[in-house]
This record gives sequence, C-alpha cells and structure tokens, in this order.
Amino acid sequence: MNALPFVIGIAAAVGAYMLTIGIIASRAADATTLARERLARQEVGLGQSAVALRLEKPFLERLFGPFRRWVDRQTMRLTPDAQAANFRRQLDFVGNPLNLDPAGLQTLRIAAAAGLGAIGTAVGMFIGTPFATGLALVIGVALGFYLPVFWLDQLVRDRRTELEASLPNALDVVAISMEAGLGLDRALEQLVRHQDDSLTLLVARALREIQLGRPRAEALEEMADATGIEDFTSLVRGILYAERTGVPIARTIAAHAAQMRVKRRLKIRTEAARASLKILIPTVGCVFPTLWLILLGPALIVVLTLGSK
Repeated sequence: MNALPFVIGIAAAVGAYMLTIGIIASRAADATTLARERLARQEVGLGQSAVALRLEKPFLERLFGPFRRWVDRQTMRLTPDAQAANFRRQLDFVGNPLNLDPAGLQTLRIAAAAGLGAIGTAVGMFIGTPFATGLALVIGVALGFYLPVFWLDQLVRDRRTELEASLPNALDVVAISMEAGLGLDRALEQLVRHQDDSLTLLVARALREIQLGRPRAEALEEMADATGIEDFTSLVRGILYAERTGVPIARTIAAHAAQMRVKRRLKIRTEAARASLKILIPTVGCVFPTLWLILLGPALIVVLTLGSK
C-alpha cells in the first residue's frame, strides 16, 4: 500500500494548523505590545497616538503589515463559527436550496471530497506512477471540498443580479403606495401582495419579524445587509434617516429608484463597450486563421505543386 497520499495529507494538515496558530499568536502579541507601549508612554508623559507608534516600527513591518492583516481576516473567515455563520447567511439569502443548512453543506463538501478523491485515486492508479496517484488524490479532494462553496457563491451572485434588476420597479410600487396615503409597512405589504420574486421573499421575512415585535430599523438593516447590495443598503439607511428627520419617505424612495435606473443604464453601456474587446480575441484567434486558410489555401497548394515540378 502506497503511503504517499497519507503523508501529503498529514503534512498539509500540520502546515495549516501551524499557520493558523502562528497568525493568532502574532495578532495577540502585536495587540499586547502596542497596548503596553502606549501605557508606558502615558506613564512617562509621552502619550502618542496609535499612528505615531506604528510609524516607529521598522519599514518592512509597516510595508507587509496590510498583507498580513488581510491574511488574518481570510484565516478568521475559515474558523468554524465564522464559516457556519457565513454559510447560514448565504443559504438563507438564496432560499435554502435542497433544504441545506450549514451542517448539511459541510456534509456535502466532505462527501464530494471523498467521491472526487476516490475518482482521482483511480485515475492516478490507471496512470501507474505513485506521484500521479498522490497528485490526482489531492486535486480530487480539493476540488470536491470547494466545489459546493463555488456553487453556493454562484447562487448568491445570481440572486443579487435578480434583486438589482427588480429593485427599481419595486421601489416605484412602494413610492406610489406611500404617495396614496399608506404607511411604510402597509406599502411593503402591498409590494409583497402584488409582486412575487426573490425581493418580496426578503421583504416578507422582514415584515414578519416586525410583526413579531422586532424593531423596524433592525429588521430592515439586517435585510439590506443580507443582500450584500450597496445600493439597497444605502436605500434602507436613507429611509431610516428620513423617518428620523421627518423627510417624506416616498420622495427618498423615488429618488433612489431613479438613481438605480441611471446606474443600471450606465452599467449596460459599459458592458456593451466591453463587448467589442471581448469579441476581438476569438475573432483574431479563430475566425481570421480560418478565412486565411480558405482564401490562401488553394493558392498555396498551386504554388507548392508548381515548385515541385
């Protein structure tokens, strides 16, 4: 039995564990050191800001500090609690496809990793070399483990595209309902009653939470944060600000709807302008060689025939 795949797996696991422990320890050490330096300077009357203390650090440390912090954030996203919360938020946003929850998604990832790892091992054994077997096993496990995540990310992107397309019309419905004399909650109920899409599902959930006693501001902000759409988040903040200051909410909603239509029109024009550049590569690489072959091929055959004579 070849032990190379097991050695590679154990080495990868140990390396990931040591990297995580090192990043967490370095973060704690940096925070503790910075706090101690500030306290020491306050005691001797040399109080300085955090910016001044960071400028006293070596140049290389300040140069690679942002990259290390980015790695820290990405590592913290991979912790079990943060990853489960992220999966829960994404699954709720796309409507829980296949009735999955975070635990079910992790089970799907493990099953896919095992299945594709077995297929990769079979392919490597068919090739016949130990290195090919180990490489195919690693590629199959990695692909199977992350393929469900890519699938979920694609569902999230598709859902956001649907929301961005339906949001201006929905805002018009809410604005017209409020101009007719309805309040915000009643206007949102009219939207849910007369429109059936992914946006109304989020609005209906927020309305149920409000009816159960949750503050309107918290329910609307959570709904906007769940979408991940910047325009929607700014809209909700504008509605809450208008409600606090007494500005007509219908006017705010109508202005946001018009602004989103302008942004969508500009986005369409930008994509249309990029289409010519995207078509250029297949045109030059595929169409032109074929045309040259058709047009110059017979002439080339004639020239070669005459040259052979």
